[in-house]
Amino acid sequence: MKFYIASKTDFYSKKVKKYLIDNLDYEFSNDDPDIVFTIGGDGTFLKAVHKYPNALFFGIHTGHLGFYSNFNYKNLAGLIASIKNNTFTTLNMPLVSATVYAGDKKEIYNALNEITLISSPRTLILDMYINGKEFEEFRGTGICVSTPTGSTAYNKSLGGAILDHDIDAFQITEMAGINSRFYETISAPLVLSGKNTVTLTPGSLYKSISLTADNASYSIEKLSKVVLNYGKSFVRVAVDPNVDFLDRIKRSFFHNTRKSFKK
Repeated sequence: MKFYIASKTDFYSKKVKKYLIDNLDYEFSNDDPDIVFTIGGDGTFLKAVHKYPNALFFGIHTGHLGFYSNFNYKNLAGLIASIKNNTFTTLNMPLVSATVYAGDKKEIYNALNEITLISSPRTLILDMYINGKEFEEFRGTGICVSTPTGSTAYNKSLGGAILDHDIDAFQITEMAGINSRFYETISAPLVLSGKNTVTLTPGSLYKSISLTADNASYSIEKLSKVVLNYGKSFVRVAVDPNVDFLDRIKRSFFHNTRKSFKK
């Protein structure tokens, strides 16, 4: 069994990394590891997921946001015992994927949080089809396509809904959609079952469009089509069964010392 550790460089993260290396009876290797520990927050976790997509991930929270990194660094002995005894809980977290056709190339991009398409210098025009049926012509700055686990990230900042992680759905949220007498968009987050396929075709060939997949950014030249799917690929993540979805919401968005509304 091989393991690797992706870690922040702050004091607590360094201590956690050293403890794991000293107490795990496995081979430490960055070459195709079976298990990857991430120490920090969600940024550290997402970078590791894209580097080692076939590994099993244990996220240890020492950062600011920890939706994926939900193991507490104060109970490392319990974490190691659960690994040795194989008593941990594993989830298959679905990815959203974008199959991008540009020029004579076809590329697939996967994301655990979200995929965005953005055109900053000019208005982005996209014809949207859902399961082959025309839905709308979008005009605006861009769109964000997020998973339930990613709904609390960029999607939330755009006014999208927070989805329970157990929902089999993905979400499309507009960035500065244009609505006037001549143009109109849905102007609301669109939540679709994972069974749906969304196809986007630009109104014309764009010289360059920015695409992001989580924390990675790409420049797409001569875009002709994007096909969006959800749940065709997964990331295996070990989770603490004592920390549920609402606990993570409260931990991330409410201050620990806020006053209770109860009298």
